[in-house]
Amino acid sequence: MNENANRPTVEELMATAESKKLDVEGVKAAFEHHSAPGFADQTVRWLPESEYVHELLLSTMESVVGKGGRVLDLGSGTGRLTRLVLDRFPTCSVVAADYSQTMRNAATPELSQYGDRVSQIELDMFSSDWTTDFDQFEAVVSAFAIHHGRNLAQYKSLYRRIHGVLKPNGLFINLDHVAGQDRTQTLANASEWRDFLDEDGEIDSDRFILGSYTEDTPISLRDHGQLLEAVGFDQIEIRWQKMIFALYSGRA
Repeated sequence: MNENANRPTVEELMATAESKKLDVEGVKAAFEHHSAPGFADQTVRWLPESEYVHELLLSTMESVVGKGGRVLDLGSGTGRLTRLVLDRFPTCSVVAADYSQTMRNAATPELSQYGDRVSQIELDMFSSDWTTDFDQFEAVVSAFAIHHGRNLAQYKSLYRRIHGVLKPNGLFINLDHVAGQDRTQTLANASEWRDFLDEDGEIDSDRFILGSYTEDTPISLRDHGQLLEAVGFDQIEIRWQKMIFALYSGRA
């Protein structure tokens, strides 16, 4: 008997996830109970071309912070991206911003080695106004956090705030979960991701899909681009796209 005969389809998994979709407060509560270090440390296992795309992200930042500057890491989580930035650019500093105490606690031991080059703060990126708390930055970066927006209006408001804290020609770059251009493409991308996860042999790919689409509300790259342009970004580029993930950027 085919052991996958009773396995749910990706479409069924996504329908189940959407029926259990968490609101913003639900997502916050979920992250307070996450096994924070585990998921982030497994990035190379669940993100295709992980090393390549992180190198691409860092090399894109070179022109704006290669000789120093301030970086805001939005949704910094366990501090993985913050550490990569600090290691790559030894004369820059990072503000690591996350609303989850669990995540910030997980980040603290590794970030402490960087001294005053890094500061951790509690911040809900989707709150009404946080831009007045900061001086401007050369770059704003994010990885797997912005997808927690719940509608286009939230995304647009966030992008307006990001634009407001960047210096002229400052860089915004985001590595994230994105939707396809339509439902058919979204399902195809998610199916390809499940096949990729299945190759690992130990990852429960169905659980990953359920979790991702229960917590995340991804939008298409077309929508991201239109929203970024609407709030004043230019030089908007899709730098990499694979399965359900993409790296995109814009200049203030």
